[in-house]
Amino acid sequence: MNRNLLLYFSAFAAVLAVGCSKSEKTEVSQQQLKVTGIDRTTGLALANVGDYGNYQLINAADGLSAEVSNLSLANGGASDLATYSGIAHQQYRITNMGNGYFTIMNLGSGKYAESFNNNGQYQLIQSSADSSADQLWLISPVAGKGYNAVNKASGLAITGNTPNALLLQTFTGATSQIWGYNEVPPTGYRDDAVVNFFHRTLTSQGSVAFDQGNSIPLSNGEELWIAEDSFDGSELLPDGNIHCGYFIEYRNSMLIQPASHSWNPNLTNNVLTVNSTDGRPKQVFNIQPNTQWTWPGQGIQVGNKVYVAAGEGNGLGSTNQAIYELSFAGPDAVSVQRDTPAGVSGQTTIGWGSGFVNGNDGYVYVFGSKGVYFNASSIYVARFATSDPLTWFFWNGTTWASTPPTGTAGTIASSQQNVAVSYWNGKYIMMQMDLGFFCDPSSHNIYLSTSSSPTGPFTAPVKVFTIEDMDQGSLIKYYTPAIHPEFDNGKNELLLTYSVNYSACTVSSECINGEMPSNGYQVKGVRVPAAAIGL
Repeated sequence: MNRNLLLYFSAFAAVLAVGCSKSEKTEVSQQQLKVTGIDRTTGLALANVGDYGNYQLINAADGLSAEVSNLSLANGGASDLATYSGIAHQQYRITNMGNGYFTIMNLGSGKYAESFNNNGQYQLIQSSADSSADQLWLISPVAGKGYNAVNKASGLAITGNTPNALLLQTFTGATSQIWGYNEVPPTGYRDDAVVNFFHRTLTSQGSVAFDQGNSIPLSNGEELWIAEDSFDGSELLPDGNIHCGYFIEYRNSMLIQPASHSWNPNLTNNVLTVNSTDGRPKQVFNIQPNTQWTWPGQGIQVGNKVYVAAGEGNGLGSTNQAIYELSFAGPDAVSVQRDTPAGVSGQTTIGWGSGFVNGNDGYVYVFGSKGVYFNASSIYVARFATSDPLTWFFWNGTTWASTPPTGTAGTIASSQQNVAVSYWNGKYIMMQMDLGFFCDPSSHNIYLSTSSSPTGPFTAPVKVFTIEDMDQGSLIKYYTPAIHPEFDNGKNELLLTYSVNYSACTVSSECINGEMPSNGYQVKGVRVPAAAIGL
């Protein structure tokens, strides 16, 4: 539901300076120690199989650091050497795979260093994980704190080649083939498996390109994924991109992921509604009379029903909001009922779609936001008993009241406009992002705060990731933050997502040769280690 206000504020972007885009908050970033000589590095301390850490890779020949070139997020991206600045594309997760072999994953792209045979010439590229020998590296100490890195498949060593791309060559002991590994603090990284899950490129996959990306865990282990404006697979071209002559097929849709939480997109199908008012079963949340859209946000399962907050409106303006009650009518089918709880519906001052948390105390806590200035919001909380999901009470600063607070009463936190709230590792987590509707803003980060109570206070925001998605040479539009604590990867790392929506800068056309890249309108994933936010 925050999407409504984001679009509203974006209309003013042309007349407001980028410097006004940040709300009053403390930005806390991790300090990076800039090391240029391998004699000052920490070394590679990953003795056991499964051990991993984040490292800066320093070339002995010139003291420059390895990076993925041009902030590439694509398979096939090259690498080069540059002065270290601490960006994610200059940091790597090294993992001990056993027998002296390691994988090297770039934090900025989430992809793995790979030896690639290009017509007899071996190149160092990045690619999605595939467990092949091309992505395994024998990292061995050679002198002092220096190491070499030799690929298991090709037998060639990573070699510096300033100012050009890194090479793969027979190891000779040259300083350009010797590397220092300097451990850096834990921070967020792009989750390539999650990104690929949302890059749906087959005509058979139903909803294929969309924004929003909220998740709702179900009691049977399955997962609902909420989408807003969605393209259908029938609108894809054979290469998986979108036909320029088509527009979004649904104003909302919903997917159901199997209980295995597999990131194979072929296993996740559309949910269909059995009571569509316009004969469009993939559009789960019906468009209300005299409106153009229903955009669902966060939700939660209570008993055998799912409750989802949704905004309703026209153009870029919200006219109402409601709670949509979903009952399962089959494996991938639901019946939908629109509810209008007092204090929630009939007003748009506070949008109640920033997060639902089961407090395990008999109540569900619901977070909402109210825009108070350009890209500044006040955060509020309401709750309802799990035995009565349609009777809400609102925190007014001292107690839970039957009517929403007015003015500053009941404000539990302040944030930027892009905000989501959830619960993880014993803390309430608030995610916010710098406004993503400007042309190449100077700050384009994700921040996390924590609280021990649903009513706050929250800690100062900590920067955990910098968004680097590009479109035609400029930073892409991004919005709709979401937190997904249920997706445990076994490393005590929190899954976050955001959506992208083509370029925020003026471009001649998103249409190139009759098609638009489908990954320019997609949900993206980021993992954040608990240690990065002190948990």
